[in-house]
Amino acid sequence: MKNCKYCQTEIDEKAKVCPVCHKKQRHIVRWILLGIVIIAIISAALGGKKEDSFQKEYNQSDVVTYKDVAYSITNVEKTKGENQFFQAKEGYEYVKVTIKIENNSDKKISYNPLDFQMVNGDGAEASIYSITAEDDIMLQSGELDSGGTIEGVIIWEQKQGDTGLKVRYYNNVLIDNDYTFEWTLD
Repeated sequence: MKNCKYCQTEIDEKAKVCPVCHKKQRHIVRWILLGIVIIAIISAALGGKKEDSFQKEYNQSDVVTYKDVAYSITNVEKTKGENQFFQAKEGYEYVKVTIKIENNSDKKISYNPLDFQMVNGDGAEASIYSITAEDDIMLQSGELDSGGTIEGVIIWEQKQGDTGLKVRYYNNVLIDNDYTFEWTLD
């Protein structure tokens, strides 16, 4: 037996309406518990979507790990050209950047030199400059097994003496409008 929530008359435990005052016996405890459960579910769903705290700005010497893949710049060289056939235009120089990619993830990844762009001191972004490096192994596109490492050169033509150069990496340059991270060159 229980008491009516309104008139305090003793009524049957399962009664939904009091036989004396004819008022519905609301199960407030159930509604409170249901409300708490709903709030907990919504909080968990919204709380699980934390802002990505991945740092986007790095120095040339930094190794950047993104999705268990380590990216690094192992060498930067500025040159007017390797031979008489490949010379940078007047007032410009070739910036040869050696990129190393180490796949520390547990699955195969794709890599592509087009995912790397250079930004000059004026803020203009450029794709790779298509020339053949004589002694360098150009970074090509391909796939890298778990535990694999690849290293190769990407070349851009930029204004001679530009001190504001940056190399940007896009997780997928065809899909992403915003770069994933960037290195500021020394």
